[in-house]
Amino acid sequence: MTTNSATTTTTSLINADITLLIAEQTDLPTLLALASTNKHLNGLINAYEHSIIKSKITTAIPNPLLQPPLGSVLSSHSSSTRQILPPWSFQVAAELERRHTRTETMFNISTVPPTPLISAMFRVPSFAALSRQQFTQLVDLFKRACCLADHICDLALLVKIPAMARELSAVDPYVVQKAIHRTRQGFIKGLEPLDLALLTHLAALGGMAYAEEMGELMSSDPEGLERMVAFKETILREGSAALWGFLHPKEGEVIEGNGPPSLPPRARGSGLGRYIAGKVEGVLRDLHAYEMGLKERDHEEAEGEGEGEWADKEGVREGGWEDDDDDDPFVVLHGLHQTVMGAFPKPVEEPKDDEGDAVIENESEQWEGEGVEYEEVDIEGEDVSSEEEGEIEEEEVEEEEVFPVEPREQLILEVVRSAVPCSV
Repeated sequence: MTTNSATTTTTSLINADITLLIAEQTDLPTLLALASTNKHLNGLINAYEHSIIKSKITTAIPNPLLQPPLGSVLSSHSSSTRQILPPWSFQVAAELERRHTRTETMFNISTVPPTPLISAMFRVPSFAALSRQQFTQLVDLFKRACCLADHICDLALLVKIPAMARELSAVDPYVVQKAIHRTRQGFIKGLEPLDLALLTHLAALGGMAYAEEMGELMSSDPEGLERMVAFKETILREGSAALWGFLHPKEGEVIEGNGPPSLPPRARGSGLGRYIAGKVEGVLRDLHAYEMGLKERDHEEAEGEGEGEWADKEGVREGGWEDDDDDDPFVVLHGLHQTVMGAFPKPVEEPKDDEGDAVIENESEQWEGEGVEYEEVDIEGEDVSSEEEGEIEEEEVEEEEVFPVEPREQLILEVVRSAVPCSV
């Protein structure tokens, strides 16, 4: 009797281990269906929910720096808000799968007509010139950029969750938002150049697609261009939810009213779209405040005042104030898009002399630059005028003139072409 009892117990433990192993490897819908088959499996899977989800996420996202901060993420279902989901829960897994599905849909190259983002990619000449395989590789890189943008969004939880533990109502919302912004900026500044380039172009593609969706409303809106800039910033703050809410509105959802001016017509019935539109309008207000700060600084400097106040805030035009006063409620931090642009390595500049002119090592080149003619003798003893030779060289240059590719775009193209060489 004891032997039979021990055997039953051992068999149950083995079955439990097998069940948990299956649970870690299967997708969420199948896992939940498995849990609903009987009371025992339901209790077992719910008891090990955290370990199952943590294992699934670790497998899906091997890089610990990109895993959900504190095990949680922000929800992005079609609603008017984004909730903090319980850490290492089925809800977190469901949200990650939702984001993955949306990203695959937005960058599906087989969709006819092309999705808004794929259409925007084809409008970039260097992207459109890629082979089919290379373009597919490029699309995969932008899917990765979407994941990065989602993680930047979720970094807000590193501030929000501890603040909630200290009663969020007792914490100044401005202090919370500023801490979130700095946390995101710190992460961005530590990214590799390729990731910075991808985030820059993801925002650019989103802006192009947004302008296309807005149509004539874009040109008739006095702040149309500013709203497009605000949307690009919102993509980095809200992740793929911003792209999905504006460019892929939910079918069949009806909400009365037109919504904010930044909302594309097709997305007016989307709860998520309206939420993102509200965020865009908020960023637009930040941009106006930022511009007012610039004008205020320029005015004070013109009047000879405020030199000391602005001394620690140099570089605002290049991307924001680096040493701003944490207690100053009027300081507007530079945007994440500016941070991404500024963090990308700057190209090496040519050496210049004290007067700012390029240093020319070849003396004959310097003579030509100063308009001094000199004569050369070819091997047959005939004089060749440098002026005539220069004219020939200029004609050849004009024939072979190629417009330079922006450094970030060039880096992306190099990675794509090295991964998938163009077949001859």
